[in-house]
Amino acid sequence: MSFDLVVSQEPSRLSRLLTTDFCPWANRYLYWLKEPVGWFALATAISVIVGIYLAPIGWTLAAALAAVIVVGMAWPAVAVRAVESSLKPSQSQVHEGDPCELQLAVRNRLPIPVWGLAVEGFLDRRCDSDAEAAVPTVALAFVRGLAISTYRFSIRPELRGRYPNEDALLTCSFPFGIWTAKRKLKNVSPVTVWPKVYPVAGSTAMTGRRAAESGDGNRSGRSGDFLGVREYRHGDSARQVNWVATARSGDLVVTERSGPQCPSVDVIVDVGRSAREPLADRIRVAASLLANLHQSAVPLRVHIGKNSVQVRRGWDGFVQIMDALAEVPAEGERDAPMHYPSRNRATIAIASSRDAEITVCVSDPAVNPRSADGHSHRMIHRDRGLAKQLLSFWTEVRDVNLVA
Repeated sequence: MSFDLVVSQEPSRLSRLLTTDFCPWANRYLYWLKEPVGWFALATAISVIVGIYLAPIGWTLAAALAAVIVVGMAWPAVAVRAVESSLKPSQSQVHEGDPCELQLAVRNRLPIPVWGLAVEGFLDRRCDSDAEAAVPTVALAFVRGLAISTYRFSIRPELRGRYPNEDALLTCSFPFGIWTAKRKLKNVSPVTVWPKVYPVAGSTAMTGRRAAESGDGNRSGRSGDFLGVREYRHGDSARQVNWVATARSGDLVVTERSGPQCPSVDVIVDVGRSAREPLADRIRVAASLLANLHQSAVPLRVHIGKNSVQVRRGWDGFVQIMDALAEVPAEGERDAPMHYPSRNRATIAIASSRDAEITVCVSDPAVNPRSADGHSHRMIHRDRGLAKQLLSFWTEVRDVNLVA
């Protein structure tokens, strides 16, 4: 259900001239020039030609360049093979933007220190695809000889996903940076980066018709029969506070009454092919609304591309939702199926408009068709801050501030 519109602009003649590949057949023969060592090899060959046909100084230059090439390639190759390393996160799940502590243990088998080691491909993926050739996850100045060194550091992952999404590599380009030796890290513990979840005040106006004392997915209401007392939870109304019980216990206690049961809600999330940043914001909005609905004990069935999830209750259900959203590819799914709202079920559809803004369509067939609450569209603008817009998303916002 993607409505993204890509506006193409005709490039200038000079831009086409500078960016057009006129000889694509020759790329495989010139690929070695992408590494700086290729240019050093080319300079060495030219120096040899100068030494043979023009002046003896060419041999001196060739010898110096050859020495740089040998040292610049041999030391990185030795360094990555002389060490054993393991990388482990302190927790297996973390949200976007939250600190994630990693522990890197490196064993150096050489009697001399090793300089310039780096770990790439673990948490390097960014929202901006242009930053793909990004800085490594961690870089070490040096590792002591004949020792096992442990390093702890904290990073903040920017984009959801299961990491490492490819092979995590131990790399070294010391001392000249003309060639990078790489070796696959074998002892790596994965980590799942969940979408960022923004707080949503209040609760949905979808209430259903059955009483809360029967069936699954029940929620408490502000009217109805007395069911008991419980501790205060975020989102409770000030009118529900039982001041007598609060005075006895010293903590806020509320009176719980029966209320109408929430209907089972279908949530449709558009994950079609899109640019990374608009899709990432759309996933964050979906994660925030789903977390709010799940916390309110609303029975959920979530459609995310080809994946359909019947959400369980409790922490397991929250993990289900976040894991399903984390598995969405960075650019979306190429052949994501189209899910259409059912006329007989309450539905929340999260998609994007033509200008890449986020649209949320809420439909509830249990509401009077003449009422505006039965079918509504909300536009969430990406440039105005998602946190503020999501905080006041639901129209039924309870007076939490009075209690706090």
